[in-house]
Amino acid sequence: MSSSPKFSDVDDVVAFARVPLATRLGGRDILAMLRDQTGCDGDAVAIRYLPDGIGGEAFTYSRRQVIAGAAWIATQLSECGLSSTDTIASLLTNGPGTVAAALAAMAIGRLAPINIYLEPNQIRALLKQCDAKVVLIPRDIPAAIAGMLTALQDNDGDDGPVFLTIDTINLAEAEDIDIPSRTLSDVVTLFHTGGTTGLPKFVPLTAQNLAAGAIISQFAYGYTEQDSVLCAMPMFHVGGLFACSLFPLVSGSEVAILGPLGYRGEGIVAALPSTIETLDVSVVVGPPTIMAQLAANAPDRAHAKRLRLFINGAAALPRVLGTRLSKTTRVPVVEPWGLTEATLAVTSGPRDGKTIQGSVGLPLPYCEVKAVQTDDRGYSTRDCRTDEIGILAIRGPMVFGGYLNRSAEQQPFFDGGWLDTGDLGRIDADGFVWVTGRAKELIKRGGHGIDPGMIEDALAVHPAVALVAAVGKPDAYAGEVPVAYIQLRPGATASIDDLIVHARAHIAERAAIPKEIILLPKLPITAIGKVHKQTLKLDITKRAAEDCVVGIVGNSNIIDVTVEPHSLHGLEVTVRVPDPFVDAVRNKLSAFSFRANITSL
Repeated sequence: MSSSPKFSDVDDVVAFARVPLATRLGGRDILAMLRDQTGCDGDAVAIRYLPDGIGGEAFTYSRRQVIAGAAWIATQLSECGLSSTDTIASLLTNGPGTVAAALAAMAIGRLAPINIYLEPNQIRALLKQCDAKVVLIPRDIPAAIAGMLTALQDNDGDDGPVFLTIDTINLAEAEDIDIPSRTLSDVVTLFHTGGTTGLPKFVPLTAQNLAAGAIISQFAYGYTEQDSVLCAMPMFHVGGLFACSLFPLVSGSEVAILGPLGYRGEGIVAALPSTIETLDVSVVVGPPTIMAQLAANAPDRAHAKRLRLFINGAAALPRVLGTRLSKTTRVPVVEPWGLTEATLAVTSGPRDGKTIQGSVGLPLPYCEVKAVQTDDRGYSTRDCRTDEIGILAIRGPMVFGGYLNRSAEQQPFFDGGWLDTGDLGRIDADGFVWVTGRAKELIKRGGHGIDPGMIEDALAVHPAVALVAAVGKPDAYAGEVPVAYIQLRPGATASIDDLIVHARAHIAERAAIPKEIILLPKLPITAIGKVHKQTLKLDITKRAAEDCVVGIVGNSNIIDVTVEPHSLHGLEVTVRVPDPFVDAVRNKLSAFSFRANITSL
């Protein structure tokens, strides 16, 4: 029985990194790591699967069955005549077969998981962009994606990719077939990601990126054979496929998969506390919306005896919420920070040490993090001082080599191989990293990144619109929701209802449809003619705070709300209300991710 290395402070990180990563990897890719676990105990349970994600008897699959299932799918892919550089796209829902298919696809070619909730035209464009030769689709199709899959296949001509049906629940076995491991420099996955250009980008990750990510993940979260990790994040995302599935598996842990749709499945979130108890999971991974649900309705520790760690992912966790969840359950809550381009986590709070809510923790082994100042062209000019906010840059073996089919000028790197993350942040005197904003301006709704350009491009074609800017409005549940500010053309008229109808007709991604449209006589403009989004961000934060406070006080005339830039926290909300309302307002605003000071009038 292996034990996990201690992670309580920066000294533990340094001690772990003294052993070179190459020594820890030993030339192994993800598949070879899983084979090693299978060789130790092939009959050990690797996956538990709840078909409806809620209750009933879970199906179990051993490590040997997962490897054998991957071998079977690999034979099917080999018959398609694929080369090691061909792309195998996946539109699979969550399941044991999806894990096996991922291993098979990475062994044969390049796996490209696609967001199953996109519209057919978007998916078709992504399949073309990554030049998919084969598309994996589920045998059992949930109603939520049935229309998409039908439309996608009905409109594909003879020159399109081959559609291969995969059983995501049952694992066929091909034990006499050996799947080849990959050279660590081989590109094995392509994940699509949003961006501020409005065009999707594919992130190629190598076998070494993933293997390094597995080693770093094992250190960060202490995965061992004694763990059962809850998997309900979508497997088309790097977090669902690797953070919740393959990384724990290659560390010897068991993975508990909640149905084909994970957290999106009907009734799953409401039943989550009892599911955690029934499955006796030890580690729960989820976005802030899930952490909020668990803070309000926590599992009973008398029944969830193995529960030892909550891992918040996908979006920032309000510090009060993290404190509340940890105090209620007596289980630490860690908040890693990372991105697809860095194969997930780069920093994390120390699970065995003091958790500082609001910080994303310490740089993990083999990961370098710094904050830099940039000039008007986006070039790095100098490293930031302690606690000085700048662009966060990272470097290490988990960082990708550049976007697919993009020129050198389109790649997000500073000199010296430092990746420009697009996030604003600072590093304090103790080495803890604090993320204070996003230079890329992506809107994070429930952990899902929404490109504001998608919203702006759709609304800009309306004949009455002169200027449009989309920003994220702070939301206690989703983190942020999209809002559009619009300036109409001189003499033009358009109602908010008309603009909402237009948005619904022209924005393909439903989550990106603005929850609110605000008409202004003039949008704030910078000296070089760009919309000043920071001004709008301050305004929408003030509106969100005012909406919340008025809902408690009931009278906007007896409150005072101001929002100002803050040197350490990005921005700060100050609220003044009559004394009897101070505690209620403080409690309500604690659910938001912004920093708030509440005083009496």
